[in-house]
Parts: sequence; structure tokens; C-alpha cells
Amino acid sequence: MGHALDWLAVAEGCFADEFGTLRRGLLTSVFAPVIGLERMFHLDEMEDMGFAVLTGGRRCPSRHTVGGWRRHLPWYEVDAFCRQTSPWDLIAGEPALVSYDEHAIPRWTHKFHIKKGYVTTRNKYMRCEKLFYGYDLLNKRYLSVRATRGNVGLQQMAVPLLRQTLHHGKPDYLHGIFDAGAGKSDAGVRALWDLVEEENPRLDVTIRACRYPHRVKLWKGLPAEQFETHLEDGPYVGAPGKEIRLAETTTVLKGETAEQAVRTVICREVVRGPKKDRWHPMYTTALDTIGSDEVLSLFRKRQRHEQGYRVEVHDAFIDCAPCGYDKDSPAPLRPRWQRGGLQMVGWLVALLYNAVADLAVALAGDFADCHIRTIRRTFFNRPGTMYLTPEALIVCLDPFCGQEALIPVIDEFNAQQHRLPWLQNRPLVLSLTPHPHRRGP
Repeated sequence: MGHALDWLAVAEGCFADEFGTLRRGLLTSVFAPVIGLERMFHLDEMEDMGFAVLTGGRRCPSRHTVGGWRRHLPWYEVDAFCRQTSPWDLIAGEPALVSYDEHAIPRWTHKFHIKKGYVTTRNKYMRCEKLFYGYDLLNKRYLSVRATRGNVGLQQMAVPLLRQTLHHGKPDYLHGIFDAGAGKSDAGVRALWDLVEEENPRLDVTIRACRYPHRVKLWKGLPAEQFETHLEDGPYVGAPGKEIRLAETTTVLKGETAEQAVRTVICREVVRGPKKDRWHPMYTTALDTIGSDEVLSLFRKRQRHEQGYRVEVHDAFIDCAPCGYDKDSPAPLRPRWQRGGLQMVGWLVALLYNAVADLAVALAGDFADCHIRTIRRTFFNRPGTMYLTPEALIVCLDPFCGQEALIPVIDEFNAQQHRLPWLQNRPLVLSLTPHPHRRGP
């Protein structure tokens, strides 16, 4: 609730709110994934008084009110909200390792001809819309978001996303990590390398190279003595070690000379049995003082970003974000594009991810890195009693196993004295019910 009230205060300064639906729409969009409410039409069955107070009123919100607020958000107001709530302070003046990647949201409409893009979960090109995120790999928090049509690729957004992080985040040093989508063409790779030269020495970039057949043939033709063998832990305790062979070379991009060749780290993963070895090439601007094993280690941290996407999809229902195409467009073959609602909900889910991660760290016990679903099952969806007095709103949770972990969080929350504007500015007080004394042995 503390984070949500802060976001609401920022939103009130960014949005016009002509119809007075801002507070209800924003709080419902935040707390619906918190309690596990997947779709907006599920609000028709919601009768919980606690959820009503949580979302800014004394009656449960209507899906028509919330849905209408989402669909008519201007993009420039959403951009202002995203800029002011982005946690750039995490990387300000610090060395930063940031991953940039896209998340495709498939759309199943057949009436509207929207742009197609590649959806990895379906392994095909289909109608979709995309959210491009910047993710701080060291702090495990989302930094930025941008919504686009489905035909926009990571290669087109790579340079703007890096510039945004450098301008707003102001890190002392930034190392950008990209998947192969940022280097589908040599022109895209060169654009990033030009930006690195422009921002030298405060910027480096590492990209997983596309495995085009003519280049894979050259990489496989490297002499065996050029590879260094590393033995890593197996996939489980007692499993045989995994053999990794690393080599360094240079790659000449299309239309360039040998003097412009980019540093390339080749990772050959030896696979036992009849299967072929796996080849993982990476382009990097990192200095030669950073070894190939360090480059591989930095790139592997990108998996934290992929894990964040899984949490957003399965725990926070990001794929249920409102569509960006206008369903009221007079020409279904060319529908209008409105990224405001899509980007707003995508960013609220990212802020929720960050807030739950902060809460997990603050809990007493080993809850760091727990997913939203785990925190929801353990602490959020708990019964309790609300007491609305003339002085305050008191929420008393029923006793449950493990409630002691909430004590430091509740003490800090009550000390901040958060007030609810929709309840005559009453302060919100949280409390736990002590466990009853057990009888018998």
C-alpha cells in the first residue's frame, strides 16, 4: 500500500483525469495481480469489502470503469508517469549491468489486422504487441519499459533504450546485454558499436551473435588449440561436470574492413552422446583485460531477466494487459494504435515486481528472491478483520503459521503513518493476532 500511494501521488500530477477514474483504475490495476485476479471481467464476481477499500472505495470497482480508464490513457501522460517512477536511483553513479529484451504478447483477433511479430512461446510469427524492458541484473529490478507494435524488433529499440538509460540513470559505467534479436543484421551491430565509441569509456555492449551458417562454418574451423577448456558443475548434485570450451576471434561485418572487426567470444558446449555440440557466439566491446570466461559469466546473468518475464506472465498476468490497437477504429484493416494503456499496465506490473521483491527482502527469514505467487500464498491472501473508527482504519490479520516474518514489515509500515484519501484521510494501521496458547502436549 505504501508503494501504491506513492504511485498514485505521481499519477495525479501526470494524468488529466477528466472523469475522476484515475484512483480507482490505478489501484485496481495494481492490486488485482497482487491478490491473483487475472482478468478485469472477474471483478463482476468480486464482493470482498477488503478489496473495495484496497482499491480506493467502499464498494468493489466495476470492470467497465477500470477498463475504460485503461483504454483511454494518452501515451504522453503514461510516458511522464513511467519516467517519474522509474527506479533510476539504483544505478545512479554506480557500475550497472542492464539487460534489454522484448516480451511479445500474442493477440488472437481476426477482425483487426495488426502487425505480426515473432512469438517465442508459439515459435511462429503471429499478431502480437511488444513490451521492451530494461532490467537491472545486479539489483534484479526493472528499470524502464516501452510498448510498441508487433513488427518492431529489438534491433530497432536497442540504441534508444541504451540512450535512455545513460541519460536518465546516469550510471558511472553501463554494460548492456542483448539477445540475438539486437544483431539480426550487421548494420544493427555497427549502430551499437558506434554508440559505444560515442560514449567511450562509460559504455560497453555484449550481444549474442546470430548463428548464420557462413559464420558458424568459420567459427567451427578455428584450430583446437585456440580453445580453452573449462569444467563447470553438472545440472544436479553428483552429475558429471559440463565441459565448456572458450575461444576468442574477430568477426568482420558486412561491407567493412579487417581493421573494423569486432571482438567475438566463442563458447562451445560439449554435449555427450549422439547430439551435436552447442555453439554460443557473442560479440562484445569489452576490453581484452576482461577474459572470455568473464564475458560469458556476465552474459549468463541475462537469465535473471528471463526469469523476471516468467514471473510477470505466470504470477502477475502481464499477457492480460489491454491491447494497443483501437477496437473502435472505423477501418479494421488499419486500426489505430494506442500504446498508452498497454504500456501503463506493463509498467505497473514491473513496479509490482520490484515492490514485492523489496518486501521479500524486508521480511524476517529467508524470503529473498521469492516469486510473487509465493508471497501471495504465504502473506497476501489472508483473512482478517477491518475496524473503521473515526480515527483510523485498523486491519487485524487472523493468526497463521509464519506470521512472525511480517513483524518488521508491519512495524515499519505503521511508523510511516500512511493515510487513505478515500476514507477521509484516516491512517491505516496493520496488526497481527497472537497465536492462541496451545493445550496438551
